[in-house]
Amino acid sequence: MKGLRYGKGYKYAHDFEEQTAPMDFLPEALAGRRFYEPGTSGHEREIGERLATLRQAREAIKKK
Repeated sequence: MKGLRYGKGYKYAHDFEEQTAPMDFLPEALAGRRFYEPGTSGHEREIGERLATLRQAREAIKKK
């Protein structure tokens, strides 16, 4: 697979301090869409906070 250059340009999330990579995997027509919005109770709140942290980290990486 390396000979076919499979995975060229892939950024492994664990190589970044923030544990997320600045890569988009959806087709352009779906870019920026959110398919899940967590609520504000119980674990939903924790999930929302984590997603917000990941979004901020990805934006910070993209600006580097």
